[in-house]
Amino acid sequence: MNRTILYYPTIDIPRTSWLRHAVLYWDEVSSIVPKSWDDKILVELSPDIHYLMDEGRFRPIKPEDLIFKQDNWEAFNQFQKEFEEIVSSRQFQSFIQRRHKSDCQIHINKVGINSLARIHGNKTSDSILHFLIDRGLAKRDKQGDWLLFEQNTALLYMSLLAKYLADIDSNQTTIGTDFITYEKFNFKRVTDNAGFPVVSFNLDKVLPTPKDNVPFEKIIDFKRKREQNLLHFKKYLSDFQVKISNTKSQAELKESAMTFQEGLITGVQDLHAVLSDSKIESSFKSFKSLVNLKSPTLLASAGAIANSKLDLIHLPISLQAIGIATMGAIELTGNYIELRNKTRAKERESPFSYIYQAQNYGILNKYHRP
Repeated sequence: MNRTILYYPTIDIPRTSWLRHAVLYWDEVSSIVPKSWDDKILVELSPDIHYLMDEGRFRPIKPEDLIFKQDNWEAFNQFQKEFEEIVSSRQFQSFIQRRHKSDCQIHINKVGINSLARIHGNKTSDSILHFLIDRGLAKRDKQGDWLLFEQNTALLYMSLLAKYLADIDSNQTTIGTDFITYEKFNFKRVTDNAGFPVVSFNLDKVLPTPKDNVPFEKIIDFKRKREQNLLHFKKYLSDFQVKISNTKSQAELKESAMTFQEGLITGVQDLHAVLSDSKIESSFKSFKSLVNLKSPTLLASAGAIANSKLDLIHLPISLQAIGIATMGAIELTGNYIELRNKTRAKERESPFSYIYQAQNYGILNKYHRP
């Protein structure tokens, strides 16, 4: 079974270090791509994505699997209910108004300069379309099979769609993004009595990632030749996240984190060395994963922490031993998210959401809360 990361909220994946990071650390990368009745892709994909598809490293995921398959009608109903609840909320309406008033155009290359974004008709249902039309948030395009959504509503729609598609996918699929705002809509923070506990595991400026100018052919060749090095490092990261999921006390978490810190430095040094041997320039990037906490006792003593977080662990990571004059960190924070996500989380020790490099786009500072 492949470990897949499903990018959201757009079809087009950023072809900078986000995609290079994903190709290096996951078995395959996916995005939501509409197809015709005879299985033809209905959007234009970049040459890089076509190359990764030919190499078995990119897999398009069809929205129709959720929307039109009878076996998934219950999941689709839950998706539609959650989407309509968020769109109707005062929080989301205020968010739209702030974005329309803002002079700051974040990810303008993705959503366009106008206030409307195109969504293919295969990605939604008539009931959802009518719901949005009634609220002035969508309309039919006069040309072809596309619909026009208010751009923030379109991004929200795609974010939730990715979450539910990952649930029904046959692979071990985790969603990932560089839009922290839409991750927060997907996994809304609440008080303890309205949610269930999770731990955010953040590696700040620690993970070796190929630079933007490294060809994908070189990364794929590296993965083939250095498979065991990479597998060992990925397993080390995965095993620690399993430990996070099963931790029952802060003392236990701190002990595990300190042991992990020691091995992580060695693992980063080794991976950086084999990347350098393969003449792959790399830099040290950040990522955050959201891990289900099976025992509520770790956060219980903290009380209610709605729309905030409980800082649990902060351990510095020095990379001076490999000639990098920078400081990274291991950060673990606790929170509660909506109970509606508990079903997808309870069977998993692995993360169910990833944020990668959001700070590079200025979103963390400008839009920390949606």
